[in-house]
Amino acid sequence: MTTHDENPIIRTTSRRMAKGLAIIVVVIGLGAAIAVPNWHNFAKNPPPVSMIRTQPEGGGAGSTAPAGGTSSSSSANTAGATTITILQGASTQGNPNFQPADGKVPLGNKVIWQNKDTVPHTATSGTGPSDPKSGKIFDTKIINNGERSSPQDLKTVKVGESIPYYCQIHPYMTAKLTISAASAGANTKGTSANTAVSGGKAASSGATLSILQGASIQGNPAYSPDPLTVKKGDTIQVTNKDTVLHTVTNGKGPEDPTSGKLFDTSIINAGQSSTIATTKLNSGQQYPFHCSVHPYMTGVLKVQ
Repeated sequence: MTTHDENPIIRTTSRRMAKGLAIIVVVIGLGAAIAVPNWHNFAKNPPPVSMIRTQPEGGGAGSTAPAGGTSSSSSANTAGATTITILQGASTQGNPNFQPADGKVPLGNKVIWQNKDTVPHTATSGTGPSDPKSGKIFDTKIINNGERSSPQDLKTVKVGESIPYYCQIHPYMTAKLTISAASAGANTKGTSANTAVSGGKAASSGATLSILQGASIQGNPAYSPDPLTVKKGDTIQVTNKDTVLHTVTNGKGPEDPTSGKLFDTSIINAGQSSTIATTKLNSGQQYPFHCSVHPYMTGVLKVQ
């Protein structure tokens, strides 16, 4: 470019140009030094707002399925499986995340994680990403929000073993599974680990509690009788007469810090039964309880 008198205008110098190029090269080099060694972590841990879909084997064009999981429309009743819930808000550090946090799984049962949060999660065996045994026993891969994992086999486990696990996307989300003995002749279709089963019916002594049909509809009666009065030491038989799965979990709701600490049936599928032991409860006290799947379902247990 020149002025009106044809004198050239110098916009920069070669020295300035060299400095600018050097800065660009340094920035690119630093970015590459950070990104290249950690590329596998970026690929493994996608942003939490993403919805990850993969083409299933043999699927036609446009068909999708969650990575490592099953669609939200899949049947919740899986034979020989224990279901654990990933709670809404679990991705916020400090919130309750897995329910129950100490799941009881009969030996030989598979485990399914149901993601009720609004972002993707995983359930991966191990204490965290740095654990050299991470994912060796089980790894659900990505479970998109509102969906369920595929049933996970617990490999090489034994009765009494406690298995820690975490979410690969949010490593501060941690819980554990404890392996219990499989009952002889047990009907393991969705029954929880603290259910003593004989011929598909939970053993009981002294008290019964029914989860009523239609209980999942907010405003409907949930439990009968409510309140339930028992004697200390009674074993309560809980029967789910509704058409969807429920739990009976001590505490006023999932946010209660004592939730599930005193008793928790875990998931009881439609038409199935579970038991609650009262030997550790105190006489003369009342214990509120709720359904961890439908927290608006509440009741009260009175111990004489």
